[in-house]
Amino acid sequence: MSTFTSTSVQRAPADPTRHVNYVLGMVLGVDDFTQEFAYLSERDRWLARDLLGYGTAWGLAVSHGTGTRGPEVRVTPGAALTPRGQLVRVTPTQCAALNDWLIARGTEVDAYLRAGNRLTVYVVLRHRDCLTDPVPVPGEPCRTEDDTTAPSRVTDDFHLELALQPPPPPLEESAVRDFVRWLRRNMNVVSSTPTPTTLDQFITLLRGSVVPSSPVSPVDDYVLDDPPGGPLPVLETDVEAFLREASRLWVTELRPLWRTNWLGESQGCTQPVSPAPESPNDGVLLAAVDLPLVRELGTGPWKVDAAGTKTVDERQRPYLLHQRMLQEWLLAGLARDASAVHHPDNLPPYSLIAAGMIPIDDTSTDVGYNGLKATKVDVGLVTLSFDGFAHQPDQWRYVVKATLVEPQNGLVTQPSVTFVRADADGLLLKVRDKDALLPIATLRKLGLIVEVSQYAVPAKKKSSSGDAKPKARVGTEGTR
Repeated sequence: MSTFTSTSVQRAPADPTRHVNYVLGMVLGVDDFTQEFAYLSERDRWLARDLLGYGTAWGLAVSHGTGTRGPEVRVTPGAALTPRGQLVRVTPTQCAALNDWLIARGTEVDAYLRAGNRLTVYVVLRHRDCLTDPVPVPGEPCRTEDDTTAPSRVTDDFHLELALQPPPPPLEESAVRDFVRWLRRNMNVVSSTPTPTTLDQFITLLRGSVVPSSPVSPVDDYVLDDPPGGPLPVLETDVEAFLREASRLWVTELRPLWRTNWLGESQGCTQPVSPAPESPNDGVLLAAVDLPLVRELGTGPWKVDAAGTKTVDERQRPYLLHQRMLQEWLLAGLARDASAVHHPDNLPPYSLIAAGMIPIDDTSTDVGYNGLKATKVDVGLVTLSFDGFAHQPDQWRYVVKATLVEPQNGLVTQPSVTFVRADADGLLLKVRDKDALLPIATLRKLGLIVEVSQYAVPAKKKSSSGDAKPKARVGTEGTR
């Protein structure tokens, strides 16, 4: 065995934060070109992961079927961005023989089996470089035959794998979903309320909702808790300002909490380093395939049960909508509330404001959606109210649908509920059995199913001359 070693000097890895400063007369070498490529390629990845995100861009549909080697998983052509910002393209359609894969994993599969000998297999896509096009190169003394050539090209390639565990999702992926859900769940948009949430209160509660997870895990360092007291009443006129401020808080304070160190990003004042060529975290989950397994001959290796049910679950697959799609979605108005999509644009706003199954008891603490409850009970009369209710007949009108909960013990036989009016106390309902108003004692033993909608009062139209008086009619026989 030789004790001699190569005399070549190991080159330091390229710094992705620097590019070559070209000057007249400068002699360029391999290190200079390598450094320039490292700078440009890292900026592309930086742009993608910070401003675009990661996930499937198009294609890469996952399915299962039977091929020449038995049950298999198939992935169609497509493209994706990895968490590091690396663009990956798959072509043509790829197939993986499941039984061959199970035999190769051996007894490792046993630890992941669930009840009924079912196994979940994860389809993961990664990027890899492929060295191609070897060319002769000058060498050093004592070199081997393998050192006489070197690859002259680096080709972008992909690596598809079946895994027993999914790749750990970047912390920011869960955080983005939680942040959007928090806003939708905790902003109760109302037209009016005696105690609206102020912008300072809203931001303080949002900032205070971010707490360390318990127990702290490497996958989810922080979580967003709902504020005490339930959803925050936010005036319609304040929604834009609240969302702008929430977005600012996300960008400046919250998003940095979930940034991951393995991306090679700067922590403090240290210089960032280039990420590893093949990071174990830099994978895109395409699907989870649930398989029924059986042992060959009872004691042999695991194989897929051809007669069992197989499912492909893509609900956890991250994906990206391209800018053209988002533009068309915005212009077409698809982001509006579904209840208003099919209404003509010239109609005033209309929305469900309160609902629920509630007891006819003004002492009960049971409430429905948006705090709907009975606030007053009299002979044959029930007054309802809800959070944010305001009697403003010149601005809002209410549509009330109500019926008694199915009577028991023969309390009533032919019940009817009529909406009387809306006044300063609330929404007044009249409750009868046949033609008789129900006594208070009977009403308190019953309940109501109620739905309250609200719409804006249309503005009154004025004549073109500005005069509210009707114009005289002009006919063929003259003015009348």
